[in-house]
Amino acid sequence: MDFYSLFVLLVISSMLKTAYSCNLARSCKHIYEGSVTPVSGEYQLCTQTGQKFYVFCDFYNGHGYTFVSKEGLGALQNLSHLYTDRSHVLVRHRQKDGTQKDVEIAPHSAFKHRYPISFQLSQAVGYSVPLNAAMKPYIYLGFLPASYARSRTTQGYQAAGEDLTFTNCDANPNSYLAFFANPSNLPPNDYYKRCCMSSVVDSWIKKATNTPSSRLLPEKYMYYFEMHMGGCGGYVSTDSFPTVSGAAVGFRFDL
Repeated sequence: MDFYSLFVLLVISSMLKTAYSCNLARSCKHIYEGSVTPVSGEYQLCTQTGQKFYVFCDFYNGHGYTFVSKEGLGALQNLSHLYTDRSHVLVRHRQKDGTQKDVEIAPHSAFKHRYPISFQLSQAVGYSVPLNAAMKPYIYLGFLPASYARSRTTQGYQAAGEDLTFTNCDANPNSYLAFFANPSNLPPNDYYKRCCMSSVVDSWIKKATNTPSSRLLPEKYMYYFEMHMGGCGGYVSTDSFPTVSGAAVGFRFDL
């Protein structure tokens, strides 16, 4: 065997050892299935390449939600192993007084069968790029793809089971909610100072209900966020709400 072949073999061997050197679970679903009495709380998982990261596994009867810590988001290459269901997410926001509140967010009922939520990591392929994209890594939830959202049509999303609807007045193709880890502590975009609080984009905050004490998330799970709808649907970020300090998104998995 020549030197080059030996070198390649050693590199591949090292990569395989790294990939399988972690004996932790890869998802909250795996933790649930491997436990006699699974309890909601913080756990450490492994990526496919063996990197460890923290999540909060929120278990319910027949399903659960995976919340990824801000530090852990940087270890991920994609989000696909965190969920089995794209019909909705559970968003948990934190008030500055320490209380937390939950709300289910889903596509508008007119689009839910055609356009389930697009889950993307630090990109917005086919959708509008968020204004705070420089604060990556970030979790991106796309509701309507830009190809549809740029039309002057009735659009929106759903919060707590209620459709929140607007007419896109100028064909701007924004239809997303994004959560930014911002490890470099960059200053957020100040667009929220100029535009455009509305009942469409603040309803998911107002409709949220108190989180049970056993399910409260540590601060490291709370991200800076922004929501942008339209063309006349509105724009908000964390700074739009004087009493809110951040929010986390839970990806649903079925058990």
